[in-house]
Amino acid sequence: MVQLFQRTNHRKQGAYFEQKARSFLEEKGLTFVAKNQFFRCGELDLVMQEGKTFIFVEVRQRKSNYFGSAVESIDLKKQLKWLKSANLWLSMRNQSLDTADCRFDVVVFEGNDNPIWIKNFLG
Repeated sequence: MVQLFQRTNHRKQGAYFEQKARSFLEEKGLTFVAKNQFFRCGELDLVMQEGKTFIFVEVRQRKSNYFGSAVESIDLKKQLKWLKSANLWLSMRNQSLDTADCRFDVVVFEGNDNPIWIKNFLG
């Protein structure tokens, strides 16, 4: 029962910060396209658009840096899942990472509700 509560609480917290990231990016002029796109290989937190560029956004939050920063938690394994998921999402639109104009950004929240936007994280 405790694990179920923790998982539910974790999801609520994740949804809260994803919404904050979305609002922040919309204030910066990006257009919302999709959220929580699930694939066998991974998930896309947010898909935004700036002009003709699709932006795949990873949202991360950490209360403290005790176990490493939010940015450090995006390891190579996560990056590969992110790329595969983005390619699958694009393929559903008859595009690919090779043909589409796209970018991979990160929005992190470290210890507070103030977002830090890192453009071209996988640039």
